[in-house]
Amino acid sequence: MLNSKIKSSKLTHNPLFTKILNWEGDKHAIEEILNNLLSQFQEESDQQIIKNKIKSLDSEDLNYLSAFQASFKKHIISAVSSKGISEDFILWLNNAYKYIEEKVEKYINDETRHIKIKDPEGRWLEAVFCYNFIMTFNYFGLEIIKFCPICGKCFAHKGKYARYCGEECKEKGMKK
Repeated sequence: MLNSKIKSSKLTHNPLFTKILNWEGDKHAIEEILNNLLSQFQEESDQQIIKNKIKSLDSEDLNYLSAFQASFKKHIISAVSSKGISEDFILWLNNAYKYIEEKVEKYINDETRHIKIKDPEGRWLEAVFCYNFIMTFNYFGLEIIKFCPICGKCFAHKGKYARYCGEECKEKGMKK
C-alpha cells in the first residue's frame, strides 16, 4: 500500500503528478519514478508488482505513457486556465480506481490514506498519477499548479506570485 499522508499544510516538493507532466519520454525517468514509488509502498505484493514493471518496461509502455501524458496535460492545463475541473476530467480521473484500491484510516484529528494495486497487468501507474493529483487538488486546490513561462514545466507552489519553476528560469525571466 502506498502511504499518502499529508502531515502539514506545507508543500515541500512537487507532487508526483508533475513528474509525468514534465516527462520527456525517456525510460530512465520512468524507472526513477517507479524506484521512488517502490519505497513508498509497504506491502510486499505491491513492491513486487513495481519491480516487475521496472524489469519489463518497454517501448509499448512508454508509448502508452506518452498518450496518457498528453491527455493528462490537456486536462490539467484546461483546469488551471478555467480555474475549475470539468465533468469530463472527473470521469477521466475516476477511471483510475479500476486499477487501485484506497483505504482510509481515520483518527481523531487526522487521516492516513493508503492505496493498493488491484490489477498488476492494468494501468496502475497512470492510476497512481491520477490519485496523486486528486489528493493534491483536494488538499491544496488548483491555485498551486503553475506552468513556468520560460521552460513550460509544471510545478507546484503555494505562493500567490510564484511564476518560475526554479532559480535558473527566474533569472532568465528577470532579464526579459
